[in-house]
Amino acid sequence: MKTKAALSLAILSALAAGSSYAAVTAEEAARLGTTLTAWGAEKQGNADGTIPAYTGGMTKPPANYVAGSGVWVDPFADEKPLFTIDAKNVAQYADKLTPGVQEMIKRYPDSYQVNVYPTHRTYPQMSAERAAATIKNATNPECKTFASGVGLATDCYGGYPFPIPKDGYEVMWNHLVREKTTVGFEIRATNLVVDAAGNLASPQQYTAYLDYPYWTGGNDGYYFHSLTNTLAPARDSGNKILIWYPDRADEKDQRSWSYSTGQRRVRLAPEFSYDTPITPLGGVLYFDEANLFAGRMDRFDYKLIGKKEMYVPYNTYKQITASNETLLGKKHVNPEVSRWELHRVWVVEATLKEGMRHAASKRFYYIDEDSWQAVASEGFDQSGKVFRVLLANTGANYIAGQGNMDWTSSLVGYDLARGGYTVVSSQGGDPKAYVKPIDKMPANIFTPDAMAGRGVR
Repeated sequence: MKTKAALSLAILSALAAGSSYAAVTAEEAARLGTTLTAWGAEKQGNADGTIPAYTGGMTKPPANYVAGSGVWVDPFADEKPLFTIDAKNVAQYADKLTPGVQEMIKRYPDSYQVNVYPTHRTYPQMSAERAAATIKNATNPECKTFASGVGLATDCYGGYPFPIPKDGYEVMWNHLVREKTTVGFEIRATNLVVDAAGNLASPQQYTAYLDYPYWTGGNDGYYFHSLTNTLAPARDSGNKILIWYPDRADEKDQRSWSYSTGQRRVRLAPEFSYDTPITPLGGVLYFDEANLFAGRMDRFDYKLIGKKEMYVPYNTYKQITASNETLLGKKHVNPEVSRWELHRVWVVEATLKEGMRHAASKRFYYIDEDSWQAVASEGFDQSGKVFRVLLANTGANYIAGQGNMDWTSSLVGYDLARGGYTVVSSQGGDPKAYVKPIDKMPANIFTPDAMAGRGVR
């Protein structure tokens, strides 16, 4: 009997170790929807008023936005910077700048600067249904992670899984499944790569379909599907990449396929993950740096450092839509089109696990409290030096529909080891660029069988 009892206890202990539910107290949960937004952001502003109170976010598009165009308009085009941070005064503001941004100022003292604007908390109010689902998740023991944070329970679907996060994995899951109010989006945009000598490579124009079943109830075990189709340069036209991102990443791998018009075949592409360089982006970004972070969390330990006020890219409509001539500098994007604001961010430290392989030994992520979007990140090489800096372009997605908006993002990535940088999903270099919400995806579009035969516009 004692042996059986001991064995049962061992089994229960093993099961408990396989999943993680960090309990949120009733007192903590009661703050959701009161002093906190339903998804966990502090409603009140900061003590000196430089971060305003949250009042519902952007509720309608700018007056000069053309409905249905899919083309962004900057709602803050007339605002001027409050002040500028550069090599002369960076020490004064160092506690509110990421190590990556400080390294950019140090490396390019004559040209890189941070123009700080008034803070606008534009992230749109969630629907009542999703707010209720998020509040429920906070105290639902079935909404949990598995394998020390690597997998996410499907019981979390429909709301943010962890509005009051207890560890770094929970913060990162909130980022990975951040809210989208429509079934998905169709995008036409351009990826830009500037090499170490300051030369612009052939821009990669593409279209993409993005699907978010986590929020729309279409659970197939994957919280996000992405299909991209290259339009230009001509040598790559028609090449496609399809990726499925799993919720139970502890049980199954990310699924990836590629289609090459030259070979006229679809092949599995398991290498499209972790620190594999993204070839169309000149190798400047790794596959797990898409959206600042994408993929599995099994190679790093993710530690929650806490929440902090920092100057981060925010409401960067001007940068997203700037022409190539205005946007691109020799070593970095033109600071005059960038916009920085003071916001509260969750800081997560990711440290490479012993025995695991990755080009980065450590990473830091800065996750916006309102949108759960990673707005900045940097990677450290094996010697402890900053060698990669990632900065998001963000803004309220009024294209998704008035009163029913979410958040959009693209990014700028810097490879400080080899030189060069990339701007992902720019809309300024293509007059036909757009972002359009989709209420119903074309049938079977996210399948490998459809890749070879489908012409994606």
